[in-house]
Amino acid sequence: MPRKGAEWKDAARGLIPEVKSVEEREYIPDKACAKCKNFGGRHISHDGAGWCGVLKGGSNLKISPPVFVTEGESAYLTLWNMDASKCKYYDEMTFIDHSGEETGDPVWRRQYRQMAK
Repeated sequence: MPRKGAEWKDAARGLIPEVKSVEEREYIPDKACAKCKNFGGRHISHDGAGWCGVLKGGSNLKISPPVFVTEGESAYLTLWNMDASKCKYYDEMTFIDHSGEETGDPVWRRQYRQMAK
């Protein structure tokens, strides 16, 4: 049975971006996690980190075939611009408000305006 520390290291490894250039870091896939209805962003740091409301710890969308864990206590940690094209639970939002002036929750402004490129 793996130690808790090993589980957290595996989760962190899934969040560490493998890209190096600014252009690659700002790339937004067609199916980004933040465009999914199941994505929940962190409202404190505005760093783009969040979690999936369906997938749990132990899931991994970066490997082939992806691993989907839906049972457990801890949510799957993700980034707003993580590629979710392999996720079978992806459910794209029908409307994303890109306006910084009219949004009711200013927490979401930065990441959703970036998706409007």
